[in-house]
Amino acid sequence: MADIKATYADLVEEAFIQPLRSVLIVDDQYPSWEEILNEALPADKQADDLAARSSAKEWRSNPSGPLDVIKQFRNRKPGFVIDIHDATPEKTHEADEDELADYLHQSDLLVLDYNLEGAESGLGGLKAREILKSVLTNKHFNLIVVHTSEHDLNEVFSDCLLSLMHSCESRFDEYLVKDIQALEAELDELEDEGSFDRKVLFEKMTMDDYLTLRIPNVSLGDAIRSFMRAEGDLANVSDWAKKSGFDGKKLKDFFYWAIREFEKRHKKLFSEGEFEGVSWSRDPERLWFRTVRGFVAFVSKGPADLLAELQKALEAWQPTPSRLLSAKYRHELSSIGVEAEDRTLLKRHVFAHFYKDFCSKGNPNLSDSEAERLRTAKLKSHVYSKSEAISFHIEDEVARFGERIRLADGGDYGDFARFYNLDLSDDKSAESKKARAHYNSYVSTLPLKKGDDQLDSGHIFKWGGDWWVCATPACDLQPGQNTTAFVGASSEQRPFTALKLVEVQNMDDVDDQHVNSGLFCFVEPIDRLGTVICLGFQKIEKSEIVPNGKATWRTFVAEDNGLISQNKMSMVVPKFVEQKLKLESAEAEVVAKLRYEYALNYIQKIGISVTRIGLGYS
Repeated sequence: MADIKATYADLVEEAFIQPLRSVLIVDDQYPSWEEILNEALPADKQADDLAARSSAKEWRSNPSGPLDVIKQFRNRKPGFVIDIHDATPEKTHEADEDELADYLHQSDLLVLDYNLEGAESGLGGLKAREILKSVLTNKHFNLIVVHTSEHDLNEVFSDCLLSLMHSCESRFDEYLVKDIQALEAELDELEDEGSFDRKVLFEKMTMDDYLTLRIPNVSLGDAIRSFMRAEGDLANVSDWAKKSGFDGKKLKDFFYWAIREFEKRHKKLFSEGEFEGVSWSRDPERLWFRTVRGFVAFVSKGPADLLAELQKALEAWQPTPSRLLSAKYRHELSSIGVEAEDRTLLKRHVFAHFYKDFCSKGNPNLSDSEAERLRTAKLKSHVYSKSEAISFHIEDEVARFGERIRLADGGDYGDFARFYNLDLSDDKSAESKKARAHYNSYVSTLPLKKGDDQLDSGHIFKWGGDWWVCATPACDLQPGQNTTAFVGASSEQRPFTALKLVEVQNMDDVDDQHVNSGLFCFVEPIDRLGTVICLGFQKIEKSEIVPNGKATWRTFVAEDNGLISQNKMSMVVPKFVEQKLKLESAEAEVVAKLRYEYALNYIQKIGISVTRIGLGYS
């Protein structure tokens, strides 16, 4: 299936580097198109400000630097489309940074000079950091190379990284702040006596030490415990504090004081918000960090091949096989997606009928809002079918790439597995059990969307402390559909059937037979993100291998034609109270949604449950 065996470097290049087709260079010393064309105008028509700015640029006396960089991209096969933005001083306002971030949507790669204001300005990369933050908040995943002539590349990296973080101090509660203030007063007295010098902190606590505390998923609680024992990266600070007479509660306060004092020195760098998914490497040979919106590599200006340096940084990141496949999928979709789309759209009768059906109001009794929701449901279904059809045309190439990944890893579950930072070698370990639970949830459930939604088969909701799953076919839940549950019709209410589910308290009780019985599902509730739970028809008893599968189901009535707003759904619950039917209003919380094939399983369970054969047998 696969061709010549690839290396990991080959896979990274194919997934991330080969798809690149355009580059935007942001550097105040590069010539812009405006300047070059301005010079071609007659002297009396030239813009003086452009001419003055151009005459002061370094490329006038030494064009080899910009030319070498441009040649790197021009000499690629195929050659890059290159654009240059010189980030002129008069364009330093926030709107320009947002405009530049939007502009980057047209480029695959950003090469960003760090000191755009000039070394003499004393701003030390402020504008570059602002551009970087703006770019990393747009919806496009960006590849960025920070290209700098600064002497200390490590400092450039640290400053850029801190600009994506909030300070620890900004998250201190009022009680901790008071404790630090009390300690501060005591330290002032010691300084006046000459027995303490706070400047020593910056000899004992480095940027590396601080960033170790900020590594994602590292608990400050663990760091404090190490600090109290004078262990770890801040052991020197702990020893210093103890020699200054602090122990117990005051030693703990000293830990927070040290963090606050260190952050005060860098307070202009920190961001008010936190960028999602920040991770990094401080390996001096390969500096990089990433967020969910981009990957940033740091390279000193010189003869270096920027794309080669970017690739080495990407390799150091160690993207997992899953990320490689995802990047390959995006590239294939971009490369042949238009062709695949055209093949699909050539079926004119299909899409003409879709558009006629989409524009039709359907049931004339529907209100305008109900008709709009019905059209939205039709359009979502159409998009799903169309996406599936287009993916069908590119799945073979992605599958071939997947096989190349496996062979590059030695044809087995090998070295690439460590890129996930999980040890699944023991099937009975806690990590392996968690991985299976999350995988089962991934293949069977869909993520809930923000905003309004329409009740659908497979929606799992909580009501009255119990778990329920909607087991009515999707076609019966759309506005305007007839219902067989009750006599008559309603334009506001939609009857539906739901199966009651029971949470399995101990996931260790769930074995292969339970998983494959069709009686259980795995969901990550929206109110418990990060935790996967198992829901079944009944509790698992140790005396039985698999429960008997007897289902408890009820008929509910969804209000507002099944509208789900902010994960809440209003409904009516029919009950018998003192031998009379009573209708009670209730609110349900929608917490998850099963994929349709898994929801169909529960719809079938309803059919089995209401089927009785041989009621007269003795």
